[in-house]
Amino acid sequence: MSWFFGNSKIRTLVEAPTIQLMKKEKPPVKNFVARKSKRVHLKIRFKVSGRDQFGNQFEDHVETTDVGSSGGSFPTKWEVRVGATLKLTGPKGFVSLVRVVWVKEDFKTIRRMVGFQLLEPRKDWVLQSQSRTAPLPSSRGPKKT
Repeated sequence: MSWFFGNSKIRTLVEAPTIQLMKKEKPPVKNFVARKSKRVHLKIRFKVSGRDQFGNQFEDHVETTDVGSSGGSFPTKWEVRVGATLKLTGPKGFVSLVRVVWVKEDFKTIRRMVGFQLLEPRKDWVLQSQSRTAPLPSSRGPKKT
């Protein structure tokens, strides 16, 4: 580009700004994995202990709202992080480590719903998974010929 001032010509070079074309970045997508089994609304009392999101130890007596063959959910007042490991102690000596897989805050009750998954399959857990190797029973009666 050239500029003219009176009798002198001042040349200025104007560089086009360097633009780096970035690859289109995909927004982060959470990968949700379907549950291995259905949940059943069942209230069972447990003692849960672990560390909250601030690193403080806590212990709480909770009651599940629903359970499945590999986990469940319960309400609590403690702020726990997704991915945290908690200890679940139940009636009759049941003890298991669980992983927090989701947390949903309920601002009306100032409590949180916590979804958990057993770290290891347990034969003494309240529900056992059903094997799908055998065909499901038909709800219809035998065919008439």
